[in-house]
Amino acid sequence: MPGKGAIVVQANGNPLARLQGFRMIMDGASSATILEKLRSPDYDSEHQQYAIITMDDINHPATYTGTKTISYASTLTGNGITVQGNMLTNPDEIQVIFDAAVKAQKDSLPIQDILMIALEAGARSGGDKRCGERKAASAFLTVSKPEDIDKHWLNLVVLGDDGHTHAVEALRRKFDDWKAKEKTNSNTP
Repeated sequence: MPGKGAIVVQANGNPLARLQGFRMIMDGASSATILEKLRSPDYDSEHQQYAIITMDDINHPATYTGTKTISYASTLTGNGITVQGNMLTNPDEIQVIFDAAVKAQKDSLPIQDILMIALEAGARSGGDKRCGERKAASAFLTVSKPEDIDKHWLNLVVLGDDGHTHAVEALRRKFDDWKAKEKTNSNTP
């Protein structure tokens, strides 16, 4: 939700939980309050993984990984960053991703670069255990500015439905093409 926050509901995605979180973010609820609501039995939270961040309290994201998600599943949060994953190849993957994001943040990179670097770190560290050598069958990079209403400022998606596309590598190529076009557009008077 541009200018308000973001929510991720994954592992065993639950559209009702996502909708409830969306509504609560739009109503100005805190991340902790939203998480408390989503942990109720109504949303089957033990099969879910949640990450919630609000712009009003960006340094305190709220996360939860249910006890019935498929291993390896975990989350790390700090510095206004939250990283979560499930069905990972190894328990160290989350730390590698988090460290890459924190380093990129400390290097004062823009959010789109931080996200791309984090995705690449995850793929290098093992990726999704279901994807073998591909590391990821799909990948996306979405960034919205506060004034975005009908579409995102940046929305790149790779669906590797062909069985051989390494989605994170394909996303990097799309991202580099996007950056080149942005640079050209910003240099045009």
